[in-house]
Amino acid sequence: MHNFFLRPYPKDEKGKWWKYALIAGAIVFFFLFFLRPFGLAYYKGNMFLLSLCFTLVAVIVTVLYGYLIFIPWVKHVKEWRVWHQTVAFLLLFTVVGVGNSLLDSAISGTPISLGLVLDYVYPTLIIFIPITLILVALGYQHRLRTRLAEMLPKEEVSAQEGQTITFHDHTVSGADFTIPVSDFLYAEAQKNFVDICYRHEGKISHHQLRSTLAAVLADANIPNIFQCHRSFIVNLNHITAAEGNSNGYRLTMGDEHCIVPVSRSNVPKLRAFI
Repeated sequence: MHNFFLRPYPKDEKGKWWKYALIAGAIVFFFLFFLRPFGLAYYKGNMFLLSLCFTLVAVIVTVLYGYLIFIPWVKHVKEWRVWHQTVAFLLLFTVVGVGNSLLDSAISGTPISLGLVLDYVYPTLIIFIPITLILVALGYQHRLRTRLAEMLPKEEVSAQEGQTITFHDHTVSGADFTIPVSDFLYAEAQKNFVDICYRHEGKISHHQLRSTLAAVLADANIPNIFQCHRSFIVNLNHITAAEGNSNGYRLTMGDEHCIVPVSRSNVPKLRAFI
C-alpha cells in the first residue's frame, strides 16, 4: 500500500472541474436528502430545497477549489504522485464540509464556531475517505490504460549525451554497429537476425545484425532498455504512447508508424518501472 501511494500519477493541470463539481454535488444531495445526517432528520422544512442549497454550495466550492487551489498546486509540484491526488481530494471534501457549515450557520442563525465546523467536516471525511480511495484507485487504473507513457521514467537527455551502444554482429565478416543511446528506439528478433530500429538525422532507420535478442539486450545493458515481448526490446525513453490493459499493451515508439507489442506476461514488469 505504501508503494502504491508513492507511484507517479499523471498530472491533470486543466481538469474537468465542472464535471467534478456536479459529481460532488450529486453525492452531497444523495447523502443529505436520503440519509439526513447532521441532525437533518429533525428538520421540519422543505428537505428537498434545503438539500439543493447544500448541493449548490458543494458545486461552487468544488469549482473554486479546482481553479484556485488544485490547478496551481499541480503546476508547482514536479512529480505528482498518488498520495498528492489522495490528499487533494480529501482537502476538497474538507473545504466542502466547511462551506456547508457556513451555510448551516446562515440558515439557522447559529453563530459559526469550531464545533459547528467540525460537526460537518468530521462526518464528511468519514463518508468520503473510502470514496476518495476508490476514486483515486479507479483514476490510477484508467491512467494505466490511457496514459502509461507519461508514467514511465524517462532519463534526462543530458544524462545520455556521449553514451553509445555497440551491438555485435555474430557472423565472421559482420561489422559491429554503434549508435548513441538516445537514438535507439527498439530491436526486433527476426529468425536468425535482429532488426535495430533507431533515429538517424531525424528519420527512422533500420539495421540488421546476425544476432539474438538476448545478445542485443546484453549489449545494451542500460536500465531504460526493457524486453517487452519475446521478439522485442524497447527504449523506455522513446515510448510516446501506450494503449492496453493487463492483457497486453501496444507501445508507440517515436512516431505512429512504429508500434511494438507488450505481451501479457511482461505487463507487470513494464508497470514495475512506474
